[in-house]
Order: sequence, then structure tokens, then C-alpha cells
Amino acid sequence: MWLWALSFIFLFYSLQLILLDGGTWNWLSSAWGIRKEILILQKVIYLLHETQEILEAGMVPDADHWSEIRTLPDPWGGLIFSSLQELRAQGGSLLPTLKRFRSLAQEQQDTLKDARAKSGQALAQALICSFLVPVLGLILYKIMPGLDHSPWTWISACTLGFLLSAAAGIWLMKIAEEARWGGLAKSERAWVLSVLCAGERFLALVRSGVPPDLAWVQVCDFLQKNAPEVLVRWGCSLWENIPESQFQKKRLAQALLSLGSSMKKGIQVSLMEGRPCLERVETILYSLRQEIRSAIQHELSVLGVRVLKPLFLCVAPALLGLLATALFLGWCEMSGGGNGVF
Repeated sequence: MWLWALSFIFLFYSLQLILLDGGTWNWLSSAWGIRKEILILQKVIYLLHETQEILEAGMVPDADHWSEIRTLPDPWGGLIFSSLQELRAQGGSLLPTLKRFRSLAQEQQDTLKDARAKSGQALAQALICSFLVPVLGLILYKIMPGLDHSPWTWISACTLGFLLSAAAGIWLMKIAEEARWGGLAKSERAWVLSVLCAGERFLALVRSGVPPDLAWVQVCDFLQKNAPEVLVRWGCSLWENIPESQFQKKRLAQALLSLGSSMKKGIQVSLMEGRPCLERVETILYSLRQEIRSAIQHELSVLGVRVLKPLFLCVAPALLGLLATALFLGWCEMSGGGNGVF
């Protein structure tokens, strides 16, 4: 009975962890990467909205407010604070940059929430897998004759089936988590925010009067701190184009790593023509946002097919093996050959 009790404890614990957004279990759900990211984005959106309202009212934020912005988690805190301070030093308007940062945070939050909602089916399947085998084992134990004469054999079969179903649940949760981030590996998920913030950083610097080539250098310094792997593929030199054959083949990773080349080309054309590059870079960043959303939607659309692999490879063998073991033990008991077999 300890196996079934343990299974139901894990079931209710997982339901509390996944489905509740508040209460005493909120700190557990916040430990998940996507939940933590959403909470950070909510704080960023609130502070930027408050700053925007203060400026639109004709007032200046106090030192405590600027300090609160500066202490936001990376890369938001240092990025927003330094960009706004440079605009203030140059006498530029802060509202356009504030609105773009707020729009970026809002869009990122909406994308993560939508991804979390659409991956709920896979998480529900993972929960079912965690207790399906023990429930079947309990039912078979009650209705099949002969199982009570080989308790250790039956407990061993249930334990093995439970381990297989638990492995399937963990596998399903991993697949769902990757789909939420557009198929990116765990080490690559920070690229999304870092790359988008790097683009906004470039726009803020150009608006503050910094030449595009010098703004690019500062963007490279920002990436060196937050996403050095991306900087290696982008290249520090504005006039150096790294071949795209060196990039990864995943769709979203390809889009993120190709942004540097697209921005370089737009800046180079603007410098040669002697025209501003703001519109070109804004268009490139808008296209990247759409590509991120499209890549995540694609991964979520095929999630229903991908979750079949752990179900067939782990859950189905566990259920069939449990049923076969029950039939075999029952046959041994009915035929009189069960004594001394196990």
C-alpha cells in the first residue's frame, strides 16, 4: 500500500505545484523557470508604467525610484537604467524608450503565459502517468486471484512499473518545458531576452546621439556580460560578417544568432547612405519578435505528437508488463503451479 499512497501524495503535490498561482504553494511554483520569468516581467512592467505616468504628469522620478529600477534583475536593471541615464544626459526624451521597453516586457510576458497555458495538456499527461500504474496495480490486486500469494513479486512488478511511469512523466515535463521556449536548450533560453534587450539598447543609444558604430561597441559590451555565446557568433566588429553555416540549425536559435548579421547590414547601409538607421533596426527587431512567437507556436502545435514517444516507450510497457505479470501469477495459482515458483 505504501506505493499507492506515495503515488497519490505525488499527484496532489504536483497539482498544487502546477495549478495554483497563489497561496502557500506560490513560492514552489515560482521556482520553475517560466514562472519566475513571468514574475520578473510583471515587476518590470509595473515600474516602467509607473515611471511613464510620472513623466507624463510633468514630474521627475525621485532617487529611490531610479534605485528601484537599477536593482531589477539582469538584464533589465542595468539596461533600462543606463539607457535612460544616457538619454537624460543628452537631453533626449525618455518616453519613446520607456514605451519600447515596456512593450518588449509586455510582449515577452504574454508569450510566456500563452506557452504555459498551451502546454498544460502535456503536464496533465505527466501527472496521470505518475499514478496510473499504482492504480492499475491496486485494481488488479483486488480482482485477480493468486496475487496475494506472491506479494513480493507483485510489489516488485508495481515498483518497476511505477519507475517507468515516473520516468515518462519527467520526460513529458521536459518536452513541454522545451516547447514553451521554442525548442531552445536550457543554456540558450537566456538568449531571447538578452538579444531583444541588446536591440533596444542600440536604439536607445542612437536616440541619445551616439553614432551607430560606437553604439554597436556598447551593445557588444552588453552581450559580453549577458550572452557571450551570442556575441561570439555575432562578432564584435561592425564590418565583420560571420558565415551563417556556423550557426545552430534550430529555428529560434537560428533567428537569434542571425539578428547580429541583419543589424550589421542595416547599419552598414545607413552609414554608407548617410541616413539614420533607426527605422531599419526597428523593423528588424519587430521581425525577430514575430519569429520568436511563431517558433514557440510551432513547437506547441507539434507538442501533442511528441508526447506520444514517452507514452509508448515507458507507460505502455509498464501497463502491459503489469497486466502480463498479474495474468501469469493468476495462471500459476489456478493451475496449482504457483507454490515455489517465486
